[in-house]
Amino acid sequence: MIEPLRWFERLRYGALMRRTRIEPDPVFLLGFGRSGTTHLHNLLWKDPQFGVVTNYQANMQPIALLGRGWLPGLFAGRLPDKRPMDNVAISLDGPQEEEIAIANLTDHAPLHFMSFPRELPDIYDRYVCDLGSDPVATKGWKRAYLEVLKKATILAENRQLVLKTPPNTGRVRDLTEMFPDSRFVHIVRNPYKVYQSMRNMYRKILPSQVLQDFEWDDIDDWIVDAYKLLMMKYLDERKLIPAERLVEIRYEDLDERPIEILETIYDRLALAGFDKALPHFEQYLRDLGTYEKNKFEFPQEIVNTVNEHWGFAFEAFGYDRL
Repeated sequence: MIEPLRWFERLRYGALMRRTRIEPDPVFLLGFGRSGTTHLHNLLWKDPQFGVVTNYQANMQPIALLGRGWLPGLFAGRLPDKRPMDNVAISLDGPQEEEIAIANLTDHAPLHFMSFPRELPDIYDRYVCDLGSDPVATKGWKRAYLEVLKKATILAENRQLVLKTPPNTGRVRDLTEMFPDSRFVHIVRNPYKVYQSMRNMYRKILPSQVLQDFEWDDIDDWIVDAYKLLMMKYLDERKLIPAERLVEIRYEDLDERPIEILETIYDRLALAGFDKALPHFEQYLRDLGTYEKNKFEFPQEIVNTVNEHWGFAFEAFGYDRL
């Protein structure tokens, strides 16, 4: 349906895309899904010096430049006010994961497992922990990723990008090669809560996305394996990031002391403009009001699963075992 518009956009904006440079290198927010990456992203988005991949771009990536004058108004009323898995507010101009834009652009995207869950883990690992093992897949992903980031740079009027997509946690080597001067913030959360929150998220969003039958036990098993592979790869590759370009934080600390943690991020990464951004951070936190986070119980079978398979995370990130 949009194919003619996509080709027209390429003709009209191809030269602009080719000469666009992603400068300065982005700030990458890393962390396994459901670890607080969205909260951190929403906070940093409030700093006017940063640009993001917006919900508008992520959903309309193929024609986001052509449609920027009229598509937002057309779709504004169709976007839900909150995410189904956690009631976090969303808006068209709010930040979104680059991964969604890539999935709307190319076959070379791990999020296509949402349509074909029986293809897990292959369809996911090919573009995350095994990125580089398949030259064709790797080239396709990198080409699409750069297109997404160039388009985001144009839409953000050349501001520095702050980017969040959990699969990037397993792509540190590739990201440091593609963007040698990039900066990284890695956020972790209590593993028990991560596991329960991931199970909850997929039970709310997968049924409306899938194109094939699947078993929930297989999804739960994949969550267990994906966390272990992703986090262990990060722990192995974080040494590739210069110390002055990496900050590691815990979600619990960001939740309890957001301004203090944000100031630490700016100081450690030598990011200018904290004082100017501070009023925007404070207003965002006030607007959260009495937002209620999901609450989960931890039956013994959940505790046993996490302890057995994610035991390394307690020592690596400083959490206590149940």
